[in-house]
Amino acid sequence: MSGLATAALLARAGVAVEVFDRHVGGGGRFRGGWQVLDNGLPPCDALDELTSLGLVGRPPVIPVHRAVLLDPFGGRHEVTSREPYTYFLRRGGEGSLDGWLREQALAAGATLRERCEAPRDAQVVATGPRRADGVAREIVFSSDLPDTVMVLFDPAVTPSGYAYLFCLDGHATFGVAQVRRLRALPAARDAAWARFRRELGEFEVRDRRESGQFMTFSPPPTLRGPDGRWYVGEAAGIQHFLFGLGIRFALRSASLVADGVLGRRDQARYERELRRPMLASVAMRWGYELLGRRAFARLCRVAARRDFRELLLRAQRPAVARRTLARVVMAAWAERSGSRGPLGGWHRRREAA
Repeated sequence: MSGLATAALLARAGVAVEVFDRHVGGGGRFRGGWQVLDNGLPPCDALDELTSLGLVGRPPVIPVHRAVLLDPFGGRHEVTSREPYTYFLRRGGEGSLDGWLREQALAAGATLRERCEAPRDAQVVATGPRRADGVAREIVFSSDLPDTVMVLFDPAVTPSGYAYLFCLDGHATFGVAQVRRLRALPAARDAAWARFRRELGEFEVRDRRESGQFMTFSPPPTLRGPDGRWYVGEAAGIQHFLFGLGIRFALRSASLVADGVLGRRDQARYERELRRPMLASVAMRWGYELLGRRAFARLCRVAARRDFRELLLRAQRPAVARRTLARVVMAAWAERSGSRGPLGGWHRRREAA
């Protein structure tokens, strides 16, 4: 995704661009499932931001204003927002975010080489995550469910994470995501699936496909490595650490890298648009992991009484105090040894086996 976006922006600027993809049709490890384009991230609407980055037209998204949050004690809390609090989109193939970016890159004159490894002298690296700093197990299926956006917050079921079930236009994605206690992920998936079944009743599950995803979080000091190459998206460690919603950050990194290749490197913009929000997400992740079951239930009740997007915007504002807390947390959590990646970014210490 971030590689295709970078290619489209560079080709539109008149650069001769070749894209090397090991896969066909884009999407990589995400084939057909729903993902989230976060619209609760300051400072503006996500679609307006994509336009400001130089991407043309409207991506194939579904705006969402409502969701049901499930608390640990059986409670259901409906949240709403006046403006979409998020946009849902699919990954891989026709009608996906990847397909939209692919069309832009090709229309701008980029050459796409699929089922092909990149040469060693490629200037931009967009190979996805390098290590598992967070893991999700998902089931993608077709269903007769009505449009549903449901999220479960229960640290007894999904410690350090959450579970979700999205069904839009008959296409469904169920998953659990965690950053710690990864050995408990299979049990968490079974327990969360049972809870959603109880909440929603019987529903069809057709064309079921299971997959596992993972994310890398490693806020780098810069997007250009000592080897002179540029890194985008999760190849650079770019990710939001609270819920792992990385699409907006990945596309921001594509714009920054395209400008860098064109000789317009802007480190101040990188700090403002990526590094500071990433540091703020570390502080939010620390607070999230401290919450107990009663605190999650209270948060669900509060969210149901507020405009959900406004609540998200306030929570994700990268305040100075939050960045200061993040530096303390990062020092406590830091990996003591091992590879720090091509850009020297921070990694959280792995759990003991």
